[in-house]
Amino acid sequence: MIKKQQKWIALLVICTFAWLLHVSAMPLSATVSAEKTSSVSAESGPDHYEAVGQKAAPAKKKSILPWVLIGVGIVAVSAVVVLFLFVLNKYDVTGSWVFVFTGPTSSTKQTDFTGTKESGNWVWAHSSNTKGTYTVDGKNLTMVPAAGDGWTATITGAFTSKDAMSGTWIQSGSTWSWIATRGTSPTAIHAPAARGLGQQQ
Repeated sequence: MIKKQQKWIALLVICTFAWLLHVSAMPLSATVSAEKTSSVSAESGPDHYEAVGQKAAPAKKKSILPWVLIGVGIVAVSAVVVLFLFVLNKYDVTGSWVFVFTGPTSSTKQTDFTGTKESGNWVWAHSSNTKGTYTVDGKNLTMVPAAGDGWTATITGAFTSKDAMSGTWIQSGSTWSWIATRGTSPTAIHAPAARGLGQQQ
């Protein structure tokens, strides 16, 4: 999803600058000269043109419209870039997190994420058969257990800040809620032996 957003942003930037260049290159409206021409009647005769020719031509007024449009375009493009850099792309799940689960059973788990901001692998520390893959779309996180581990679950959540997340874990008809904070915890423990959260050891 992030890659698609990058493509759309690049396309928006290119289109905006192309439009600005086109607008800034446009000649001033021909209405002024049309009005001057229409004001000259057929009865004016040569005397009128001679009098007009003797008058000093007024200085042409430079239009500031192209500069205003360019300024607005630059501000708009800058806003889009800032939005992408600091909002859409600020969530990075890679590293170690401490998950605290509450539900039918409770536990604290250190979870390590390896990969990119968009996708990769996760594993519960000290749980050799509790691992899987993850994807991040904006601030939404989805964790999928490894297919070969013999268990399934629906694990979803979202970033509440760049260093905190919360969500739910649904498995075998039971639901756990969880919160996670970035970092490691020496007190991380295994869930009780009720074989609730995944295949516990």
